[in-house]
Amino acid sequence: MRYMKPLRSLGSSVLFSIVLVVVWVASAQAGSPKLTITNVKYELILDEKLPAVRDMLIGALEARNYAIINQLNVQEGLKARGINDAPALQLIEFCNLTKAYTITRHVPDFEMFAPCRIALIEKEGKTVVMVLRPAFVLQVLAVDPRLSAEGKESLEIFDRDLREIFNEVASGGL
Repeated sequence: MRYMKPLRSLGSSVLFSIVLVVVWVASAQAGSPKLTITNVKYELILDEKLPAVRDMLIGALEARNYAIINQLNVQEGLKARGINDAPALQLIEFCNLTKAYTITRHVPDFEMFAPCRIALIEKEGKTVVMVLRPAFVLQVLAVDPRLSAEGKESLEIFDRDLREIFNEVASGGL
């Protein structure tokens, strides 16, 4: 029986360690941004300034062979028109041209949605990041019988890529 006491205290210290790890993981996850997914968009709210978020997004897009078509600083454009109270707002337009062509060569209507666009809005030190889901575009275009299986697959790949990119950015980047 005298060996039971150290064994019991060892068991309780292991249990205590496990509880600490669980609490630490839960608190770390509670502080990380959550990806909001709807049928229409992916959205994140990050505790980062807009330029840092923009740079992470561009790096993640380029790593997956997406071309950055344009970066538009909407806030600066509004200031040039005398509107000085607009929040920091930027748009990143991007596309995988080869994959997009698998859609547009059969369904030119896809050009209404291309290039894809990420909106970044900074307010009170947080940046909201939103993108129209390619899965939503697929729902819209699926009624067109000309949409090929290859085109559908491209939209599914776009959607999966964006979800992965948003999750990467939510976890702090690449």
